[in-house]
Amino acid sequence: MAGDWIKMRGNLWDHPRVAQICDATDVGEATVVGALFWLWSTADQHSDDGLLVGLSLRQIDRKTGVVGFGDAVVAAGWLVAEGANVRIPEFEEHNGSSAKKRMQTARRVAAHKAGNAADVDVGAVGGEAVTHESGEGNAGSVTKALAVRDLEKRREEKREEGKPSVARPAAAAPPTHGAERLPACPVAQLVELYHEVLPELPRCRLMPEDRSKAIRRRWSWVLTSKKPDGVKRAQTSADGMAWFRSYFERARCSDHLMGRVARAAGHEGWQCDLDFLLGDKGMKAVIEKTEVTA
Repeated sequence: MAGDWIKMRGNLWDHPRVAQICDATDVGEATVVGALFWLWSTADQHSDDGLLVGLSLRQIDRKTGVVGFGDAVVAAGWLVAEGANVRIPEFEEHNGSSAKKRMQTARRVAAHKAGNAADVDVGAVGGEAVTHESGEGNAGSVTKALAVRDLEKRREEKREEGKPSVARPAAAAPPTHGAERLPACPVAQLVELYHEVLPELPRCRLMPEDRSKAIRRRWSWVLTSKKPDGVKRAQTSADGMAWFRSYFERARCSDHLMGRVARAAGHEGWQCDLDFLLGDKGMKAVIEKTEVTA
């Protein structure tokens, strides 16, 4: 498949999600990091897109020797359970053949720039000096091509000097294609935020596709909708996280949602959870019954 090495964080040992998995499984960081290495190596060897067909959470527990490890990694957002299969989120962004090629190319270009001084090739274009980088790879040829383009541009500007000024029509604005791209939805961080602000409510130990889609759908709504005064609720990823924190904190103020009052007949066992808060009914229960306009 992708190769005999994988990309892992240098500070993985101290990552908050590793600590979350340690708490959930009652094992130490060394065990968790080792188990994660096995999981990600397995995905790298047996998958091109992060989907591991036939690998269940029970098998993951058995192979790592850590009871509840699969569920804990799902809750941390580093694994998605899809029926009888599991999937590594954003796998192709960090591992896999395409990600490794991007990393190797970036390293070659960086090494080339750091290890080679610029050469001056006099007379390369029309007897004028063109500066370009030397060395192996395509970085030097790209730099030289850019230098040639700039040289031709300067020549054109010189030819235009002295000519009478002629009014030219303003260039048309470039067409736009679709809506502005939104910041990526931090699914795992939003789940962690829910656990942090509302620890009394049920924890998310699984991340099925419908829950992941609901989180992304609500994130998109926060980043694209406006409050009654016409101001956008959020424009950046930081704004979005701040909005969700405020939303969860206001949910804490509801005696009904937090179970501090008796339930109506037939709903005695109902509990508010993340799925309810992400839905339209939950949004109405929090936003329309609080004084602050979200």
